Amino acid sequence: MVSKLLVFGGNGFLGKRICQEAVNNGFQVMSLSRSGRPPRPQSPQDKDWIGEVQWEAADVFDPLSYNRHLRDATDVVHSLGILLEDESYKVKVRNPLNKSFDFKSLMPSFGSNPLDKKNPNFTYERMNKESALILAQAFRQTLSSHEAKRRDMPTFTYISADKGFPLIPKGYINSKRQAEAELMHYEGLFRPILVRPGFMFDEYKTTADARSYVHNGLELLNCGNRVLLRNKLRFVNELIRPTISTQQVSRNIISKIKDPSFSGIVSLESMLSMN
Repeated sequence: MVSKLLVFGGNGFLGKRICQEAVNNGFQVMSLSRSGRPPRPQSPQDKDWIGEVQWEAADVFDPLSYNRHLRDATDVVHSLGILLEDESYKVKVRNPLNKSFDFKSLMPSFGSNPLDKKNPNFTYERMNKESALILAQAFRQTLSSHEAKRRDMPTFTYISADKGFPLIPKGYINSKRQAEAELMHYEGLFRPILVRPGFMFDEYKTTADARSYVHNGLELLNCGNRVLLRNKLRFVNELIRPTISTQQVSRNIISKIKDPSFSGIVSLESMLSMN
């Protein structure tokens, strides 16, 4: 039996790499997003796996738009969320050539313009927490009527976060932790997999943007912490966290989905330690 993986936000920064890794591991993959469009290829290899994914449009807040896809899904991934709630938190990152970049480019992509203040869903509560719980409840209802047909317990993967970030409101990490706690209540119906990546970058990125500059800065700080402080100061270790590639995160997610004994939190340290 071929496993069917549904990735909500599968055309986003991390979501597309989850789709790619799942295809490479023999999953039947469907991406659901507001637009339903595939991502732009970033390398020649991308064209191959993109052609293997079924790209569909759906609204995570409206289960009627995707219930039919959940009925035969063995695994679901929630790869949606926001880092900032509105434009008042927007900052600029400048490179040595004085080119400015919008901080919103660091945020996950989930469809239409996330910085549209007319969008009532653009809050931590709605995007980071309620969207996941609505999806989990819809998945649970599907499982209750089809569980007899399933040999292995299905999985629900939630992309959470390692820590909060300086200058980012506490509501960001609080909404993530609240969603995690609620999802663990479903243990027994499906395996909750709660993934906590740090700042992510893509291994195939070839052009500089805001994310690239932030990534380089964080890597420099991490290097200094390792070489000069030898990671001995706990408060520094809590503040300066390692970065991780979307490919590493995706490999860990698929590995945990395929492990029938695993449920719970996937920490940043455990992901970095995986070969």
